[in-house]
Amino acid sequence: MNGIARAIHDAYEKSEDRLGRSWPLWVMALLFYTAAAYALLTKVRLPSPLHLVVYTMAVAIVGMTLTNVEWGLLGLVMMIPFARPGFTIGDLEIFHVSAFNLAVLGVWVVYLMRFSADREVSAKGPLVRRTPVDVVNAVFIILVIATTLANLNFNVSGPARAMMLVYLKEHILYLMWFYLVVTLLRTPDDVRRFSLFFAMSGFLVALVGLQARVSGAMEQARVITEAEEMGGVAGGRTGGVGESGWFGLAHPNMYAAFLIMSLPFWFYATEHFRRFASRVFANLATLAGFVALLYTYSRSAWGGIMMSMGALGLRDPRSLRRAVAFVVLFAVVAQLMTLALVGMGVIEVIQMRFEQLGRSRWSARPEIFAAALDLIRERPFTGVGMGTFMWHASVTFTSRIHHAHNLLLTYAAELGLPAAAVYTVFLAWMFVLAIQNLRSSRAPGYGFISQAGFVGLFAVVTLCQFDFLFFDRNVGHAFYALLAIIVSYNRLMREGAIAVAPEELGSVGKHLMSTWRAS
Repeated sequence: MNGIARAIHDAYEKSEDRLGRSWPLWVMALLFYTAAAYALLTKVRLPSPLHLVVYTMAVAIVGMTLTNVEWGLLGLVMMIPFARPGFTIGDLEIFHVSAFNLAVLGVWVVYLMRFSADREVSAKGPLVRRTPVDVVNAVFIILVIATTLANLNFNVSGPARAMMLVYLKEHILYLMWFYLVVTLLRTPDDVRRFSLFFAMSGFLVALVGLQARVSGAMEQARVITEAEEMGGVAGGRTGGVGESGWFGLAHPNMYAAFLIMSLPFWFYATEHFRRFASRVFANLATLAGFVALLYTYSRSAWGGIMMSMGALGLRDPRSLRRAVAFVVLFAVVAQLMTLALVGMGVIEVIQMRFEQLGRSRWSARPEIFAAALDLIRERPFTGVGMGTFMWHASVTFTSRIHHAHNLLLTYAAELGLPAAAVYTVFLAWMFVLAIQNLRSSRAPGYGFISQAGFVGLFAVVTLCQFDFLFFDRNVGHAFYALLAIIVSYNRLMREGAIAVAPEELGSVGKHLMSTWRAS
């Protein structure tokens, strides 16, 4: 016991952020937060062991933040895949509060106390860092709040109102999470470390999901025939192994969205790793993730990741060579696995998936888009209410169309045209920042962040033309983590913390850099 106590004391003395004289206040605040959240958790609904485990992770992250704020942030990004387990408030069991929600709020509380009482923390930077998209973010969240209030009377059913409040809560938390990350990523090493932890969360999702796909395929391969729908192949698409097969994500397209945002960080990081073991692990993680992506059967995700990596390859021949070499390796591994699992080749699986377009009327996308346009014409300024598309849209293809299957169409139908226009400006601005970051793509040790950020953003926005990213809320947190990486890297580049050779910039880049430094 004395050895453990001594180790804790030494770790405390060497900690970058010491608790100082105010540690009783922080410890009492942590205990109050834990007791209040646990009481709410057990009172609202008796939790399962999984809920308690995930909730314990949230409390541990808040505890880490007491000692070191940055490590608490890394714990948060690793927890994103576990965001779904939580509890519901009310008899409708719709208003969901996840453990990730509690963790983000808890880390913000601790960070505010540390900033106000600890001079070492406050000396590192402002309480909240400004970004180029602050005005756009502010206008968008005001519109989200205003349209939600305006539609409370329009939506008279309890479930519709509860769903609007759920999405309102999540969009506020998205911004809180975004600004927490942007503020705490202060140095190039912070951004690099956070990016790799983000990639590790994606690897965890890929590994567990791939294992579920393989297990499901082995069970179903005995009875499957080529004439059957793809829902039974390789463990199923929307069924077969249940929701747990998608690692708690609501749909395979959401699972694919998580992968195409996080996998590029592994892919482009390999050339920056010095240790052989790290390079091998990163390549294996990338390979497993892309195989898992194949088994999601998400056509938009496939297209998005291929187009984004191809676009980067056209700019950087070295990236193109790496992509071609990886495709050859991936084709061999995927072909062997697919033959072993379902007795078909990869090309046959992909061909069957695209042949479904003719049989399913493009998965009913035209009919869904038309229904969204009808809602926009009916209520162009305030929409019908966030999350209430399924209660108002007239779609005969199926009774379970939860959203417009397009990010901007969903926002336009549910929040109104002004909100959709503002969010379009927001995404366009993010693309500008991501492209600016590529001008430092050869920065030693950090270039992979700009490359992966561009590829991830390009790929997920492509997917969003055929799906609604925020249908699954923890995928939304992953998206804002990606945006925070892009914004933080851009800020460090403007501040000169990440060196950029003048010959890499070109004449336009030199003008931009001189303008940034002057401002």
